[in-house]
Amino acid sequence: MTVTETVTATATATVEASPREPADEDSAESPAPAPLPSGEVALSDLTPLGDYPDDEFGLQTVTLGGKSYSNAMVVKYPCQPGTEYSINQRYKKLVLTVGLDDNAVAVSGKLAVIGDGKTRKNIMLEVNRPQTVSVDITGVVKLGIEADISDESSCNDDGVVVALGKAVLMS
Repeated sequence: MTVTETVTATATATVEASPREPADEDSAESPAPAPLPSGEVALSDLTPLGDYPDDEFGLQTVTLGGKSYSNAMVVKYPCQPGTEYSINQRYKKLVLTVGLDDNAVAVSGKLAVIGDGKTRKNIMLEVNRPQTVSVDITGVVKLGIEADISDESSCNDDGVVVALGKAVLMS
């Protein structure tokens, strides 16, 4: 005698999704540039969130501690709000060389690297004393760079130029 038995199982899973927030201009995702074979991406290759006039933020050649940096990211009016980038947890580390342009007004200040609204690193700024620092940005969605110069007279055409001679995101 042969007995044949057929078993059929059905499983149902219910997953509750969180509601999607409507996208606004500040939370738009920057397209990710292709990483170099080393897994590095220049911060200057990303598009900042928001609108920044070229006379306040841009790329130019600067001198930091006697060394020339072409295509350095510069903040020409450091008393303006900082710059933000949508990096969406793609990177683990930001390595940057930062300082005040040797040919700019000599006042001290600081640069803050902000991850999702929290200060990750404060870097003191002085003319002729650039610093190369590494900042852990693991898990960061929105990366901010803010310059803080306490001298209000530096907010003019001949003022302080805060420069990121080299800023690289690493995965």
